[in-house]
This record gives sequence, C-alpha cells and structure tokens, in this order.
Amino acid sequence: VPSSNYTVSYSSGRKSVGTYKVTVKFNGDLYGGSGSAYFNINPKGTSISKVSKAKKAFTVKWKRQSAKMATSRITGYQIRYSTSSKMTGAKSKTVKGYKYTSKKITKLKAKKKYYVQIRTYKTVSGKNYYSSWSKVKSVTTR
Repeated sequence: VPSSNYTVSYSSGRKSVGTYKVTVKFNGDLYGGSGSAYFNINPKGTSISKVSKAKKAFTVKWKRQSAKMATSRITGYQIRYSTSSKMTGAKSKTVKGYKYTSKKITKLKAKKKYYVQIRTYKTVSGKNYYSSWSKVKSVTTR
C-alpha cells in the first residue's frame, strides 16, 4: 500500500517506560478504516556480577542502573532463585529502590546448588513493567 493512502500516529512520550498506542488510518479511494495496536517500552535490564555462598544462604551482587536515566529510572529489582536450572518452582525476592546493589537470601538448605537470576522493574500508574531476566548464575550454599 503506498504511503499516500494512510497516516500513522503515535502516543506522545514514547521514551519513557509504559504502554503506548499506534494508530493507522487509511484515507484513500481504495482503502478505508483505521486500526490501533498497543506496545510496551520496558526498562533496561541488569546483570549479576557475583554470587557468594554463605551458611544456608547466599548473597547476590548486581550492576546498578545509571543515575542518568532520570526520566525512566527503575523502581527496583526482582531476584528469583531455584534448585532447578530451568527455574521451575522458583521463589522470588523484590528489592525496592534503584540504588541497591546486593541482597542476601537466607533460610535455604545447606550444601545445595541454587540457580539465580535478576531483572529490573518500574511501576507506572500502578502497573509493573519488567526487563528480561539476566543470565543464570549458580552457587552452592555451605
């Protein structure tokens, strides 16, 4: 379809995390009508820099998000851990605040191998938007 037969319009503010609308409106002799679709902009992810073991626990350290991202600053981090490498039956912990770079996970089984992942999230108008999960790191508790 030639571009002279339709117009495309987007929501404003598409650089921040959130849900936005795109509308295609046909305006030719051969075509008529309009259609809308929605898309999400998710926050930038992070990666685990180190996982250290402790007695029936482990500590996760990650790379902090840059403070330069003022308009799309994250709300916090979500950590999930499991004894399965496929993360089945995983438990999760939430860390509120973008300034934190570590979290100690306690009340675990001794001498057991755990797999850990992390992602960032941002809350916009009561809805959480998540980045993709980081690569899996493993640790064996003492």
